[in-house]
Formats: sequence, C-alpha cells, structure tokens
Amino acid sequence: MKRQTITLLLGIILGMSAAYSQTGSKIVDLKEITGGAFYARSAGGGIRSMADGEHYTEMNRERTAIIRYSYASGQAVDTLFNVNRARECSFDRIQNYEVSSTGHHILLYTDIEDIYRHSYRATVYDYDVRRNLVKPLSENSGKVMIPTFSPDGRMVAFVRDNNIFIKKFDFDTEVQVTTDGRVNAILNGVTDWVYEEELVVTNLMSWSADSDFLAYVRSDETAVPEYRMPMYEGLLYPEDYAYKYPKAGERNSSVSLHLYNVTDRSTKAVKLPIDEGGYIPRIAFTDNADELAVMTLNRQQNDFKMYYVHPKSLVPKLILQDVNKRYVDSDWVQGLVFTVGGGFAYVSEKDGFAHIYLYDNKGVMRRQVTSGSWDVTKLYGVDAVGTVYYQSAEESPIRRAVYAVDTKGKKTKLSQGVGTNDAMFSNSYAYYIQTYSNTTTPTVVSVYRTKGAKELRTLEDNAALRERLATYRYNAKEFTTIRTDAGLELNAWIVKPLDFDPSRKYPVLMVQYSGPNSQQVLDRYSFDWEH
Repeated sequence: MKRQTITLLLGIILGMSAAYSQTGSKIVDLKEITGGAFYARSAGGGIRSMADGEHYTEMNRERTAIIRYSYASGQAVDTLFNVNRARECSFDRIQNYEVSSTGHHILLYTDIEDIYRHSYRATVYDYDVRRNLVKPLSENSGKVMIPTFSPDGRMVAFVRDNNIFIKKFDFDTEVQVTTDGRVNAILNGVTDWVYEEELVVTNLMSWSADSDFLAYVRSDETAVPEYRMPMYEGLLYPEDYAYKYPKAGERNSSVSLHLYNVTDRSTKAVKLPIDEGGYIPRIAFTDNADELAVMTLNRQQNDFKMYYVHPKSLVPKLILQDVNKRYVDSDWVQGLVFTVGGGFAYVSEKDGFAHIYLYDNKGVMRRQVTSGSWDVTKLYGVDAVGTVYYQSAEESPIRRAVYAVDTKGKKTKLSQGVGTNDAMFSNSYAYYIQTYSNTTTPTVVSVYRTKGAKELRTLEDNAALRERLATYRYNAKEFTTIRTDAGLELNAWIVKPLDFDPSRKYPVLMVQYSGPNSQQVLDRYSFDWEH
C-alpha cells in the first residue's frame, strides 16, 4: 500500500517546539551546501562480498587499488589489484570493478560515459590475477556495456554497439553472438529508455549455472516514435539528440527472448506468451541450469507472470502470477530472490501491504513470512538454512529497521539505531555491513556478525562532519502529521526559521511529490537547501 507524504518548510503550524536546534555561531550558506560541506561520507568505494562469504573487497579512496578484507577481523588480507604494480597498466585509477567467481579475473572500468540515469558505456580491462597482467577486455575499439561474468568465471558477455559479444579467457578469443544491433532500432542484451527509467533495469542477459547457455532479450524499437531535444552542455551551438520515446498510447519496443548455445554457437528464440507492448523486465537462470526464469509485465503493469523455460526444450511453464487492480511494483519483480535448493521468495501487496511469501520451485506457496499493517521495504535474501532477511517500516512509516525470520517464524531485529537502517549481507549471510542515520546523526557504517547482531567495528562515523555541524546555528527537521478533510493522516516534516516566534505567522514553502517509492518524509540524515 502506497503512503502519500508531504513536506512543509517554514511552516505556519503553531505551537510546535523545535525537536532539535544546533546552537553554533555560524550561519549556513547555500554555497557550502552545494559545495558538499555537509555531505556524509560512506564507507568507501565499491564494497563487494566475496564468494566465500568471509571476505569483502573495496577500492581504496584514491581508487588505485582493490583491497580484500576479513569481515571477522577487519584486517586487510590481500591487495587484489594495484595500478602501480600490475603489468602493462595504462591508467592511473579505476571507477568500478567486478571480480569473477574464481577470483582469477577482475574487470576494471575506466572512462565511464553516462547514457541515461543508470546506463553507461566504459572502457573495460581484464586483469588476469595469476599473471598480474592488464589487457583490454576487447581487442576491438569502442566502449562496452553491461559486462557479465559467466558463473565459472571463464567468460564475459558484453554489449558493444547494441550487439552481444563473448570474451573467452581460456583461448583469448572474442565471439560475436548477434549482428543486427543498430542505434534507435535493435538492442540486444541492453534495454531501451523505458526499461531503464520505469523498470530500473539495464541488463537483460543471464548465464546458465553451468555456463553452457546465454539468455538475452532482443528489443526492436524501430516503430517507436522518435523524440528530439537540443543538447547544450559544452557546446556553443546545441546539437540535436534523438532517441526512441513512447509517450502514453504510442508504440512500445517489441521484445523477444533468445538462447545462445556456447558450444555449437547456435541461437534459438523462445515463443513466450506476452501481450503486445508488454515487457520482459527480468530474466535470470536459477541455480538449476535447466531453469531460466523469465518475468513479464503487461503494459498496464498490473499483471506479473514468471515462467520457467528449459534451455533445450524452450517450453515456458507458468510458475507465478501476481495481479493487482492498480499496478505491480516493479521493484519486487527485480527483488525476487531464488533460494538454495529450488524455490524463491517474492514480495507481494496482495493483502494490502508489501509482505514476503515463500514458494517452491513449482510455484506452490509454502508460507507467508511477514504480515501486518506495515510494509516490507527491502528483501535482502534467504540464507542456506532458510532464514529470510529484510528491511521494513513496521515500527514507523518514517523509519526503517532490519530483521531476520527463521524457518520457525521467529523474528530477530538486527538493527538497533532509531532512524533509517540498511544492510549489505555477505554471501554467506554470516556478516553484514550496516548503514545507519537519522535526522540529527550523519551516516554511520559498521560491520556486524549476524549471529547475535554483534558489532565488530565502525568503517565510517563521519566524526568530522558532526564536529562541523556543531559550529553552525540552524533548526533541524521536525516530524509531524497532518489530517486531511478525507480523514487521511499524512506524515510531514517542517524546518522553522531561526528565532522562530510561535505567535507569528510565516510564509510557507511546500515541496510535495506523489511518485511511487519516493517517500520524502524519512528519519534519515539529509542537509540540503531547506536549512
């Protein structure tokens, strides 16, 4: 169930005392805010859990090295990559990276070029760990998109100029999978603007668990109307930029599903039941190499179906359907989690609130994990023994906490702070990195052992920012509720001017946005122009 939120600034609400007021001597300046003076630091760059679940990797702050750390001790165990030590390294820093399942290859991203909100092209290098050697991922020119390791770590599928290629490390060869890719016409593996903006997906490729098959979605946007707009950035005269943009009622891309056989290099299409103008927002092989999960949404986005497709028979079998009078939240489509040994966990709003349901691999519901007049806000995953980890708003709509529920239904609260808590679990779920903040507490990032929710160490406490804030004079946000004429109670926050006089009336500046999953009223750290 979606909750509307309202933000009030410089309010006319009277009789409210300030919940928190900083009494330093400095006055906040807008240039300091836009310059990042009040920005809360995170733990570092690109934290990734390693396959063993006991270690994680992270870029150093200079982005010149990738370090492996122990969750348990916090010690740096190894340096996986260093620009100053790797052979034939032609760059001095990296922007992103991915480590293969075996750890033998690391993809290094440089020269990232943004396309839309989430998509980008990059110059990508392969770092052969055993040879300490850096080489371009592809010997052909041109930046690439969505590089995707095969499960065995011996291959990478990627897209260049809307076509899919596979790099085979064992033979140092590159195989072209598709040849029909064209700008504003045919996209293979990557997604069009609608998928990226509305469904938050840029990669529609998936490897089978045995690395024998690569599944991908082909999008034909030839018939989609074209939108043109002038681009001014860095130009004396603007240039026209044209892309395919279906306004309401206009044609969507036509999508189809295909399977590429790595051994014989053949490609076969899957006859998938999908409505005209419908979407394939996600494809994912399960741990079973014979199960390709294919998820579809109708254009109205209120009818979600998931099929299992055998890569050899190519016959789709309906496993799950979720229908909503209004719409099915695509976040839960992307957040569906496949469990060890078959089955999956899915969040549905079918009882009026977002709750977690467990299914077997035949699509039969085993149990409802959570229930109540509150929403699950994130499904983190399910460990090997069946414990489910999630974030929810069950304590308050304006706060978030992290929980675990075991197979007997026993619930354990893992987070302790009052405010907004988030977690990044290790692959084994034995550890997690927690991010916590509230309105008056800048971000704190800590490592925990899951058993007993035991804090092991703090990675970032933003102590310098807290000291800086103490030197300024400002009023923090206060939370309140507003009851509408229709009897609805809306959450709101208000920032009052300095030296607020409750006997006076003040002008109101109101900010309000009703988009889904865009909650404005949250008890979390944010220091922006309203201060």
